[in-house]
Amino acid sequence: MELRNYIEKGIETEGTLTSLAVKLGQTREAMTAAKGQRRGLPILACVKLAKLIQAEPLMVIAASEIVTEKKEERLAEWKPYLSNNWRRGWDSNPR
Repeated sequence: MELRNYIEKGIETEGTLTSLAVKLGQTREAMTAAKGQRRGLPILACVKLAKLIQAEPLMVIAASEIVTEKKEERLAEWKPYLSNNWRRGWDSNPR
């Protein structure tokens, strides 16, 4: 899922982009840029957004990092975290 999708879910929860920005400790302009895929969000804002929309924080952070990352090798490191497949084998609870 892309960062804009997570932000749109946050807007649905909070009502407006401005109220979401206040909740995440960001400016409205920063949120607009993040929603337009021109800029990522700080890690703490990603964690707050994930809690708000009940998503996995690492997936929101990865979506934010992919927005601004230019190097292919770093993109390749982040892309597996865009889905839940990375969770398999990380804990003792088999699914």
